[in-house]
Formats: sequence, C-alpha cells, structure tokens
Amino acid sequence: MQTKKLLGSTLALSMFFPAQSFAADSLLKNMKFGGQIDVQGISADNVADFTTNAPDATTGNANDHIGDVQTRVMIHADWDVLDDVHAKVSLTKNDRNWGDAGGNPQVNGNSQSVDAAGVLGNTFVDQAYIKIDKVGGALDTTLGRQFYGTSGDMIVYYGPSDKMIYGLGTNAIDAARVDWAGSWGGLTLLGGKVFGAPIGTVDNADINLFGVNAAIKGTDMVSGAAYAYDQITRGTGALGNPPGNGAGPANISGVNDNLWVVGLKAKANMGMAWLAGEVAKNFGSNRISNATAGTAASRSYIGWAAKVDAGAKVETPIGGVSPWANVGLGSGDSDNSSSSNNGFTAISGDYRPGTIYGTFTTGSAGALGGLSGAAVGANAVAGNGTLTNRFIWGVGVKTTPTAMNKLTVGASFWDFHTQTSALPATAGSPRPFVGNKHIGSEGDIDLGWQHSENVTLGAGVAEFWPGGLISEANQSTDVTAASANSGVGTSPVRMAYFDVRVKF
Repeated sequence: MQTKKLLGSTLALSMFFPAQSFAADSLLKNMKFGGQIDVQGISADNVADFTTNAPDATTGNANDHIGDVQTRVMIHADWDVLDDVHAKVSLTKNDRNWGDAGGNPQVNGNSQSVDAAGVLGNTFVDQAYIKIDKVGGALDTTLGRQFYGTSGDMIVYYGPSDKMIYGLGTNAIDAARVDWAGSWGGLTLLGGKVFGAPIGTVDNADINLFGVNAAIKGTDMVSGAAYAYDQITRGTGALGNPPGNGAGPANISGVNDNLWVVGLKAKANMGMAWLAGEVAKNFGSNRISNATAGTAASRSYIGWAAKVDAGAKVETPIGGVSPWANVGLGSGDSDNSSSSNNGFTAISGDYRPGTIYGTFTTGSAGALGGLSGAAVGANAVAGNGTLTNRFIWGVGVKTTPTAMNKLTVGASFWDFHTQTSALPATAGSPRPFVGNKHIGSEGDIDLGWQHSENVTLGAGVAEFWPGGLISEANQSTDVTAASANSGVGTSPVRMAYFDVRVKF
C-alpha cells in the first residue's frame, strides 16, 4: 500500500516539475506524501445570460455554451521536524483548462511556452505550517498557513471545497491555532490574518480573524457545538469628524470594521433518521471606508441566519433509500442608509446547494455572467457560499442498489429566493426587478461510483429554471427600467458534468 501511495505521489509531482528539477531520493527521504487529483468536466448552456437567442450582441450573448475540462493537483508533504514537532506543506496547481498550451517549468525565467508564468508560476503553497504536540501538556499548537473548518460550512471554511465549484479554487488562512481535546468534547482557538499589508508598511486594510469553537460530544445520539468569530478590518483613512457633530463632513474611514458571528449547532441521530440545525447571529460595528452614495458610513451588524437538515436511511429489498430535506434562511438588508446592517454577513462560507447554483459561485475562478450576478447586479443569483439574503429549500432522495453497491443515484429539487429585493439606484426610482425575489428553481440528477476507497467518479445533469427576478432583469415589465422592451427572454440553464477524484 505504501509503495502504491509513493508511486502516486511521484506521478503527481511529475505534473509539477520535470525529472531533472529534483532528486527524488533526497526529496522523499523521511517524508510522507499524499494529496488528490481532481478532474472536472462541464458542458452548459445559457449560464452567462439565461437566454438562448439574444437579439443582438449588445443585449446578450447568443452563443454562451461552455465546454470545459480542468485538472487540479494537490500535493501534501508531511514530515517530523522533531519527535514532537511536525511540518506540512501543500502545493496546488489548477490553472490549466484542457486545450490550453502545455505549461513550462520557467526555471530561471527561461520559457519556451506561451504559458508566460509557467508551471512553477502557477503552483501555489496553500499550506505551510508546523504543529507542536501538547504544549503545556495539553494544547496542540499549529502555526502557519493552513486549512481551517469543515467543507460545506455556512460560516467559515478555508480549504478546497468538497463540491467541485467552477474553477476548482481553494483558499487558506495564515493563523495560530490551538486545540484541546477532553472526554466531553474539544476546544479550538484561532487567531489569524485573512489579508495583511507587506512587511514594513502600515496595516491599513488588514483583515484579522479571531475565533473560538467548542464541540460537545454529548452521547452517541446527540452532539453539538458553539462558536464565536470576530473579524476586524482595519480602517484606511483619518478619523475626521464623527457623523452628526455639525463640524463638517463625516469621515470615519480610519475606524475599524468589527464583525462578530456567534452561533450554535446541534445534531441528533434517531435510529434510521437524523436531524441537524444551526443558528447564527451578527453583532459589531459596520464601518464603510468608501461609502457609496446613499449608504450610511457607520452601521451596526444585526443580521441572522438559520439552517435545518433532516434525513433518513431506509433499507429495502432493492437497496438503501435515503430521503432528505434542507431549509436555509438568511436575513437581507432593505435600507442601506439606516444605522443597521440587517443583512447576514458570514466570514468565509462554503454553503453551496444545487448542482448549477452551487457550481457557478461568486468569486470562483472563471465565474460566468448570469450566475455570478453580473447580469442582474448585487450578486442576486450567485451562490456566494452563505445564506446572505437568501431563502433556500431543497428536497431529494439517494439510493444505492443492492445489486450495484458501488453506485449511488440521487435526484433533488431546489428553490432559491432573495429575502429582500435590491434597492433602487436613486431615491424614488422603481425597485429593480419590480421587487421580485424569486431567483429560480433547479432539478438535478446525480450519479456516483465508488471505484475504490480512494477513487470516486461522478456524473449528472441539471436544469435551472429562471424565476421572476431573472425574467425582470432580462426584460422588465416596468417601462422605466433599463431592461424594459429589451426583447431578451429567459431560457433554462442546462448542464451536464463528469468528474473524477483520486486521493493518495
């Protein structure tokens, strides 16, 4: 088994470097290697503008079919620095779409390829940390760039999403983390930098994150957790005059933005059924350094979000059947000139329901027009990884046939709404989309094949039906809107995918 893993690691390394650029026997000595290779293939129509036949180039993209295949390679190297000090480095490369010119190592800047940055220039160190065992006899301490959280979390997750979002992006955080484990559960403390100024410069606009997570084991049937995070974005300007003091224009751009997210999680297993829930609340001071017109410069975070999951597994003569349901609510902000920011604000969420809605997500590499929000503004149709300004519900079922126990077949239906319709551009103007909040609905059929313990293959088809919000965006019924009488209708988004994940 170790020989196979070593061979797999060496194969993956060869995707990064040519054979002459390292001596394998010295590089691999006393190290353990692992990682994964992801292949994502997507064919989709109408993702950019939700219409098949735009009347001209200025009002839409008449040919917005995409057919992409991308490969992401991740390599993890673990070794012991000392008996009680361990190190980990993770490298990721995911820049190349099939059909692009092959990469070049770019050693000493010498390239014979159109890929100017080369392989090395597109290889990123996503993790680089040391872990010290049992500091003070009890605290495992991790220092450096690292992944944090659980994939799918709606509040905070840094790492490669288990869902293959378009572009196969990943992120990490530079942090100090302390973990304590006891009989009742565990406690994690986090202090890190999301964004930092270059060394030797002032820390204007730095983003710092502090958090605590307490997990409770409870019993075999019940478990839970409580958490609190504080994200501080440092102000970028002078303090100036506080709002309302009569001494001239307000300027609080030098005051820090201080976002708190506190929440509770719980899960109960009841025989063949299970129920899980989470509720989160915002607190803190929302200061906007470069306030847009009509937006209050100093506000209070007061948003909230809640999510409930339920499911069961029933054994039948033909195989296991697992129905499930998911409901999520996140508050929106209907008046950005008030003293309160009512919209729920997460730290770095990874909640991505639906095959289409969850794949084409805001901020993902290569996010496309319609589902990235560019077509309708304010990211109204984007899967942004959280429940910000959303009401989402879904139902589905999965089954694993007894005769083919490596196969999983799933079918699901999702419905997406905004909680608050977008604000008009100027006071007195009609609300965009005539106040419509229905983003759309989606139906998915997904197939999974567990080839072996570490090799999975997936395929599926999905269709997204635009709701009233998108229909109004393409051609508003309000004659004062920019899209009125545009002649652009709406068409479903259709997608087929095939992906492969190999872990080693």
